[in-house]
Amino acid sequence: MEETWMMFSLTEAGLYAMDLAAHARDAGLRTKETCFGALVEGEQGKVRRFIDGLRRRYPVYAKRRGFSIEDTEICARTFRLETCEGFPPWLPRYVGQMRRYTS
Repeated sequence: MEETWMMFSLTEAGLYAMDLAAHARDAGLRTKETCFGALVEGEQGKVRRFIDGLRRRYPVYAKRRGFSIEDTEICARTFRLETCEGFPPWLPRYVGQMRRYTS
């Protein structure tokens, strides 16, 4: 079974987001570098072994995520559009979702 985890890196500990993503790629996991660290996805046992091994070396925080890496709703920036005066405030997110499902 596939699992996706959000991993938060601590730059004070010497672990940057790009390093975290590189470690995950080296372990054979799918990864996506983010502003807070990385999303790591793969088989359940493989991901958990990777997280346990990384926690022995660095103080990282990991949280299980219910959506795949390909899901664009992870970041509000995906749906950020300039709002036009006179239009309802929910319109930018709606347009962003329409783009996601029709592309």
